[in-house]
Amino acid sequence: MSPLPFFGRVNLAELASQFTLTSYVPVLTLQGLMPGVDNLRTDVFLSPRFTEIARAHLSRLIEQHGGVKQLKEAPKSNPYGDSRYGRAHIKYDALPEQDIDYPAEFKRCLAGLQIASLRRAREADDMQLDLLCRVGLVKFLRAELLSQFTQVQDRCQKNLRLREGTGLRDQQILLQDRFARFKANKRQILRGVAADVLSTLKQVERETVESTRHSLFGDRNQAAYEVIANRLLFQDSAQDPVFRAEHYALFGTSERDPDYFERVVGLAQSFLRNIGLAADEAEAEALLNVPENAKLLMFSGLSDESPRGKAQRALTTAWMSMLEEAGTMDYAGAAYEAAPILGDYGAVVASQQLKTALISKSELLRVAEVLETHNHLPSARLNTAAQRLRAAGASERLRYAARYFIDLLRFHRDVRKMDVLERALESVNLLSNARLRELSEINGTLYEYLLPEEERPAEERVKDHVVLKADIRGSTFLTRSMLERGLNPASFFSLNFFEPVNKLLPRYGAEKVFIEGDAVILTLLEKEGEHGFGVARTCALAREMLNIVQAYNVASTENGLPPLEIGTGISYQNSAPLYLMDGSHRVMISDALNLSDRLSACHKRARAHLKGTNPIFNVFIFQTADEEAVAGALEDFMLTYNVGGIHLPRAAFDKLRDEISLAEFEMDLPMPWGNDTVRLFRGLVPVSPGVFHPVLVREGRAAQVQLRDFQFVRWADHLYYEVCTNAELIETVESQRFGPSTS
Repeated sequence: MSPLPFFGRVNLAELASQFTLTSYVPVLTLQGLMPGVDNLRTDVFLSPRFTEIARAHLSRLIEQHGGVKQLKEAPKSNPYGDSRYGRAHIKYDALPEQDIDYPAEFKRCLAGLQIASLRRAREADDMQLDLLCRVGLVKFLRAELLSQFTQVQDRCQKNLRLREGTGLRDQQILLQDRFARFKANKRQILRGVAADVLSTLKQVERETVESTRHSLFGDRNQAAYEVIANRLLFQDSAQDPVFRAEHYALFGTSERDPDYFERVVGLAQSFLRNIGLAADEAEAEALLNVPENAKLLMFSGLSDESPRGKAQRALTTAWMSMLEEAGTMDYAGAAYEAAPILGDYGAVVASQQLKTALISKSELLRVAEVLETHNHLPSARLNTAAQRLRAAGASERLRYAARYFIDLLRFHRDVRKMDVLERALESVNLLSNARLRELSEINGTLYEYLLPEEERPAEERVKDHVVLKADIRGSTFLTRSMLERGLNPASFFSLNFFEPVNKLLPRYGAEKVFIEGDAVILTLLEKEGEHGFGVARTCALAREMLNIVQAYNVASTENGLPPLEIGTGISYQNSAPLYLMDGSHRVMISDALNLSDRLSACHKRARAHLKGTNPIFNVFIFQTADEEAVAGALEDFMLTYNVGGIHLPRAAFDKLRDEISLAEFEMDLPMPWGNDTVRLFRGLVPVSPGVFHPVLVREGRAAQVQLRDFQFVRWADHLYYEVCTNAELIETVESQRFGPSTS
């Protein structure tokens, strides 16, 4: 086809140059994984509980969409007989079923399996492990959908045979007719079941999996997950005319068809090259994978006299001319006129023949005769659609062409993504045979994906731990004030602080080490084999404890009592704590305890220096510049300010970065010494299934000062970290940079 840089007097390339298009090439590779028992594919074993629930769920969906629930009932002889039929009457008892909500259990297992897979991938720092699980799930569901249809069909056929000769002739005829329709409507039934499963997959992804993946990996490898998210996930979808008509356009499926999909793709590639937006076929192919490109280029149908609107109309007209020259334009219009009547006539007339009937009067007469002869179907809707297509004027045909280009790109993207996914599916070997599974396992080539409750018990040995100390200041003064007023400070502290904190501990998996009136020390232990988020969850726990203190202070102020001040330190140790026994009581010994104590402290000189500055941050470190600090331990010459803050050392922050994905950015913010550029880190902490709390961390640098007057000398090399607690700052970050909070 000759290039069309000019259309009439219009330079199409010049018009098209004002539009910036996006390219996309779907990619999903599973590299570096061990080959399995056949030395070709990767061995994958999926959770027995999940596969059991999935099979039962698919079976019930097929029975529901196929209308054969009654046919699954197995007949049982009545021992009392029935003289009306001269033989034993037949009763029908449903097969025993467990009391299980299969849709809900399928959704739970699907989410649990994918969350466990993500945590395993995070522990190994290899997203391919999770992608392998997702590909394995798709392969299992695709194969099982067809397998369960066959099993339901065989079971119904067997039960029909058991009913033969029972004397229940009317019921037998009814059930046989229902079974015949079940077999004839296989494509329609599978289409409905696939839609239900896809809907559940999307719900699980939206509600739980996507947030967890983002929390653990950020946006890494997002393109690979986009390949798996595809409406064409199940076999036959791309070839199903009803499916194509409902979600895309009714393209031809035979190479002889003027609107054969790949032929129309070739036209679209030529169109993009002719108007100067693609240099070659490969570049055009990548542009066709982005449906938004079509929406940019095509005429919307609305009155728009702007330069952009005029350009869209001219480009759409040129595209329509290419379709007309190729003999495809009439089929483009017929694709949309045939879609609403496909359900009426599709069982008798092929979709391509139906489109041709709308275009050709002779074919219309032939199809009408077929409908009348074989099924006595009225052809009124067919004739109306044909008249509407023939009566379409220039503006209607322009809208057909624009819609056709948009739907072409949508279908093209999903087909190309499916091509990539098919290659990944071929590289996976789903093992169900016990002997092959054992062989793969003992050779170390098995990738096993289990639900948490199915995983083999890990050793109870603790591998590392996190310690949180909350230093409560002013409790003595508050106690004295309450006693002077005849109030009970013990019950006040218990109801307003200690009891709420105790209720938080199971939620975060924390344990009490020490709790008294002026200190709270908690620990989170991580055991071997666990996929924990020790530091991340401790940060979220510390935030909640501070919220309790703030609420406590509001109540104290309303009652004329002084507020509490709290400083929190979080330390991490990459080893198990030690214990000594005091009678039957265990006493923890850990360097993390000593460090958390220093982190939660607040030096009087630092407090006096910052008094009245009202900073939005709550933790600062000053280092004396005196000469004697050079020869000694620097921490002995550090003055920490921690008023309502959460202080992290470098080791704990590094562990936090290993646990969750942190987005790094900078903001200009007010500091005690004036506006300054602050480095911040933001992430999502998994607190419980489907619940995530945002965490915002500031990186600070110690300031060297003259101890006598806190005169600034220079910035020190020492870095420290603070979990931000300022509500206004957190809200600003969440709304402006990351959208609404996920918690």
